[in-house]
Amino acid sequence: MTDFTRLRAALADRLGIALGGLHVVRNNELHGVIDGAAVPALAETLRAAFGAELALMVGDDRRAERGVFEVHYLFEQPRGNWFLHATAAVPATDPAIVSLATFHYLASRFEREIQDLFGIRAAGHPDPRPLVRHGFWPEDYYPLRKDAGPREFHDDGQPFPFQEVGGEGVYEIPVGPSTRASSSPGTSGSAWWARRSST
Repeated sequence: MTDFTRLRAALADRLGIALGGLHVVRNNELHGVIDGAAVPALAETLRAAFGAELALMVGDDRRAERGVFEVHYLFEQPRGNWFLHATAAVPATDPAIVSLATFHYLASRFEREIQDLFGIRAAGHPDPRPLVRHGFWPEDYYPLRKDAGPREFHDDGQPFPFQEVGGEGVYEIPVGPSTRASSSPGTSGSAWWARRSST
């Protein structure tokens, strides 16, 4: 069983009562509840004092049972083989969390996905564009909310706003049935590419 004595003491010292209900699960996981405003301080403490990094963030709709959303943060310390799982309650009336995107690169993607699927905004995110949100979803549709329900989606006839890329060295590669026709006779497209890449 992992000895979390030093970690508990450091969290109590640096975060005070911000991280509560700490308990050990599966011998090497420390679980607790944290105030959302204290999450950046938790992330900084775990990195600076313990070398632990953010591994995962997920949202959860707990409005029916608890009247809030939740965001779960999982930090890992690979050398010590331990994890810290912190859960922050997010008000249902104004669902927002403090962004960790400028501190942990992974957080930037997790936060954008949580915004798209749950409508929980990451305040201070440097790039809040949609990540997985489909262009035809209504503005108030968040598919992982428990009350999302089935909806009808309609094509508005407008082309999807793909970001155009251009400049020196940028070119298009055709894919699909025509790709095989451009490969050498009797050679599959992937085999031709492997041989071509090695020369």
